[in-house]
Amino acid sequence: MKTLNIDFLNTGLILLSFLLAYWLPFELFLLAYAILGPLHYFTEINWIRDKNYFVANNKIWIYLTIVFSLVLSIPPLLRLSIFADYKDYDLVRQIVYYLPTYLNSCFFIAIACAIAFIGFKKKSHQYLTIALGVVLAVLLHFFPLYHIIIGVLLPTVIHVYLFTLLFMWYGNLKSNSKVGYFNVLLMVLIPFIIAYMSFSTQHIVIGETTEGIYRQNSFHLLNINISKLLGLSDGTTFSFFRIFDVKIQIFISFAYTYHYLNWFSKTTVIGWHKMLTQKRSLLILTLWIVSVALYFYNYKIGLTLLLFLSLLHVFMEFPLNVISIKAIGQSIFNPKKT
Repeated sequence: MKTLNIDFLNTGLILLSFLLAYWLPFELFLLAYAILGPLHYFTEINWIRDKNYFVANNKIWIYLTIVFSLVLSIPPLLRLSIFADYKDYDLVRQIVYYLPTYLNSCFFIAIACAIAFIGFKKKSHQYLTIALGVVLAVLLHFFPLYHIIIGVLLPTVIHVYLFTLLFMWYGNLKSNSKVGYFNVLLMVLIPFIIAYMSFSTQHIVIGETTEGIYRQNSFHLLNINISKLLGLSDGTTFSFFRIFDVKIQIFISFAYTYHYLNWFSKTTVIGWHKMLTQKRSLLILTLWIVSVALYFYNYKIGLTLLLFLSLLHVFMEFPLNVISIKAIGQSIFNPKKT
């Protein structure tokens, strides 16, 4: 009964996220990212930590995720105005402008590591899988599509939409709830509903603050890359009032908002709240308040300073993503084992 009630709750949250995204596509995204995002990072990282990161070689894994997150966080940090006096230094220029393209491989190698640690028990097989991942990352570096999918889409819409969808499906393999499967189907249909619905941008009103924050933090680059991937544009322009740009933003806002709400709705199902001691709860609450205050003080500073945690929770979730995909695959191709 408890699972069924949560499934009905999530049906409502999916519809609510969609309606809010339709109504305020840009504002909703900025608010959800600044308010719900940090609380999601803190609580999920705490939960995954207490689950031993879902991998046997958890010490190696956590060191990798910390290093990858830290390295990826440094270039945006150096772009802040407080480092303006150092921007002409050759080393700073290399880190800020040339290094990020190569850092996309961190995501690819991390996925290879997650597959290795989840899929194989023998260390020799694990190391071979990781080595293969490194080689593929080097070879794929020369393909622009690789950078769009791995560097742009993976830590954003793939993480908040596709992996959320797979996690819902994985969870429903245990409960076998009809409402749960309906929610999975509804999640699949939402992008198509957005794509084919009759739509006008007349109700869209973008304030100067919203537009400034969106452009200053380069959020529009995600819209541009999605539109280019879908063949809707050449990947060089973006408009707050062009129909397909707004539709893409509706999907982005929906995906991020529901990703956060889905996590908080599953409190009693996966029991992440049980890992919260009074001391940890107070620490998380304090950090969350400080984080939201940073966003409202200066969105760019908040985004940049919290980027490490944002990336860390994406990396730390990879083993769980692999487990979900593996379980779903078994349920489809070998249902007797599930």
